[in-house]
Amino acid sequence: MKIGILLCPFICLTVFSQPPTLYGLKNMKLIPGSRSLSSFYMDETPVTYEDFIIYVRAGGMKNAYWNYESYNIPVQPVTGINWFQAIDYCNWRSTCEGLDPVYLVTDSTDTWGYPIYIANHSANGYRLPTSTEFEHAAKGKEGYLNYPWGEAFIDSLTNYDTDRGFKSTKWWRLAPVKSQYKNSYGLYNVCGNNWHWCNDWKTNQASVKLLKGGSWGSIDSSSLKIGYTSHSSPGNYNYDIGFRCVRRAAGIKDSIVKIDTTLQYSFYKNLISKNDSVIVDFYSEIFTQRLARFIGNNYPECIHFLCKIDEQEKLDPLSMARLIVSSCKQHSINPLFLASIMVSESGFATVSFPRWYNNAMAYHWQNKLMANGYPVYESLPGKKNRKYKILADGFNAFCLGIRRELYYKAAKKSLDSFHLIYVGYRADEWMHTLSRVYRDVGGVRFEPLFPNGDAGKYIYTDWDKIKVQY
Repeated sequence: MKIGILLCPFICLTVFSQPPTLYGLKNMKLIPGSRSLSSFYMDETPVTYEDFIIYVRAGGMKNAYWNYESYNIPVQPVTGINWFQAIDYCNWRSTCEGLDPVYLVTDSTDTWGYPIYIANHSANGYRLPTSTEFEHAAKGKEGYLNYPWGEAFIDSLTNYDTDRGFKSTKWWRLAPVKSQYKNSYGLYNVCGNNWHWCNDWKTNQASVKLLKGGSWGSIDSSSLKIGYTSHSSPGNYNYDIGFRCVRRAAGIKDSIVKIDTTLQYSFYKNLISKNDSVIVDFYSEIFTQRLARFIGNNYPECIHFLCKIDEQEKLDPLSMARLIVSSCKQHSINPLFLASIMVSESGFATVSFPRWYNNAMAYHWQNKLMANGYPVYESLPGKKNRKYKILADGFNAFCLGIRRELYYKAAKKSLDSFHLIYVGYRADEWMHTLSRVYRDVGGVRFEPLFPNGDAGKYIYTDWDKIKVQY
C-alpha cells in the first residue's frame, strides 16, 4: 500500500510571498486521560465560520453552504463539510503551526471509490477525535454517562429538533456555539447543534466514519446521549455535520493558538471518487441494492428510518430504495435524480421542514413559502406547498411535476439550465450534490459542465421518445 502526504492526487498549490500573518485561531482545553486513554487537547468549540474563513482566505475550499446567510454566521459551527475537507483543515492547521501533519493518503479506495487516508498518531499535529475521545471529553470531570450536564435530559440546554417542522422561538437551524452547554472541561457544544466527524471507521465497515454529538436535526433526546454514535461516508456532507480538532497533550498550552497562514500548502480540491462500475438498468435489483447501501451508509438519521410520520410507516434503507425505484419506474424518471433531490433539499430527510410532511424531496417547497401557511393536504389556490400522508404520494407528485414542458426544454439545453428552472436561483452545491450521487451510486458522470448540452437522458429514462417543442 503506497502512502503519501495529504492530498497528493488532488493538489492545489498555494504559495504566499507576503510577510507572515498571525491569527488567534482557537482555544483548546486539556482533557485528562484515563487508564486506557492518553491525555489530549480538544477545541473548546466546533470549528466555526469565523475559524474557517481563515482557511478559505489562505486557499482552502469553501464548504457547501458558504453562500447561505442562515448558515454562514461567524459564531455558528461550519457544516457542509465532508470528512476529507475536515482532515485537510487539520493538516493545514498543523502546517501553519510548524507541526507534523497527521493524515497521509494511500492508494487504496473505500466502497464508494474514495481514497483511504491513515492517521499517523505519533505526529504532533491536529486530527479529528476518535469516538472514544469524544465521549470521554463530553462526559466532563464528573464522568456523566448520558449528557454533558448530568443523567437527565434538559431540553433548554441544547439545540435539537423540538419543533417538528415549526420555527423555534430560541434557535433556528444552527445556533451560536457558545449558546450551547459548556461542560466541566470547558467544552461547548458537545451535545446537539451539529454532528462531529470522528477519526475512526465503523467497526468492520471500511466505508463509513463515525459521528458523535447529535444535531439540530436530531428528533429525540436519545440521539443526543454521550454514548450514541451515528455514521456517514467520508465523501458525504450534510447541513448538520461539522467537526472540531484534537492533538496530543505535548508542547501546547491551554490558550489561544497562533498560526502562520503564509506557509506553502497543497489544499484539498473537489476530491472525486473512482467509481468504474457503471450501472445501466436503473430499475434493476442490483441498482436498488446499491442505492440502499448508499442511503444506509450516508443517512442513518433519515426521519423515515426513525419513526412513523402521518400514515407513512417507518422504513429501512432497502424499503426506501425500493419505493424510490418503483415510483420512478412508473413515470420513467431516473431514480438517481429523485435520490439526488432528497439529498440536496433535506439531507435525505435528516433536517428541514419537508421531512415532517412526507415531502422529503421538497417538491415545490421553499422555506420562504412558509409565510403563505404551513403545508396542507388539500390543493388550495395559490399554495405551492403540499402535504402528503405517505411517501409514495409525494414521490409520484414529484415525478409528475418534472414531466412538464418547461423542464424538458431546460434539460435539452443543459443541467445548469435545468437547475435554474427547478431551484429558481443559482445553487452550485445543488449540482455538485447531484453529481456525487450519480457518480457514487451509478458510476455515471453527470456534472455542471458535463455534458455541455443535452442533459435529458440523465433525468428521463424515456428521453429518446420525448419531443421537445420550442
